[in-house]
Amino acid sequence: MRRTDYILRNWRYRKVEPYIPFGCALADIGGFDGSLLMRLYNKIEKGVCIDPLIEEKKDGKIEFIKYRITDKLPLPDSSFDVATMLAVYEHLGDSRELVASEISRILRPDGIALLTVPDSAVDHILKVLIKLRLIDGMSFEEHGHFDSADTIAIFEKYGFKLRRQVKFQLGLNNLFVFEKGEAPQPEADGRKAAQKAP
Repeated sequence: MRRTDYILRNWRYRKVEPYIPFGCALADIGGFDGSLLMRLYNKIEKGVCIDPLIEEKKDGKIEFIKYRITDKLPLPDSSFDVATMLAVYEHLGDSRELVASEISRILRPDGIALLTVPDSAVDHILKVLIKLRLIDGMSFEEHGHFDSADTIAIFEKYGFKLRRQVKFQLGLNNLFVFEKGEAPQPEADGRKAAQKAP
């Protein structure tokens, strides 16, 4: 990572910190090196960082798990108060719905999901910054011009309510604050539709 990468990363960290309550259990999904959890060490009760590139280890109340985040997560149901995905969701392609459902599964009732997702316009800016060697552009090819607004529809499908959306980094990035509500019941909805049919 180059200096600009660190600046942008720490900017994201500062945006999410106010939404992370003291004494919570936090799952950082796609957390790369676990630096967010280490930054929050004195604020959280426990933390888990899951990333396919991380070295597996434990550091006090923080566990680092090397695992593909596009599979079912190796975490128990309703075991976390907060889940974070910072600069990750736009990289997930066809796995975005699976990941949203997994975040819903691991969060306790009223749990919070915090995501940062750049606007698709950022892709053009990133290309320039990569050419100028100002950023590394890790996994840039996976962005796929994802429309950040689609994040809301996907998470609402899995029982989340959007509590806040904040633009930052000169309006080019989005912080989404979702609260877990009751998961929708597709079978029940299907039966109701069938009963209404003539």
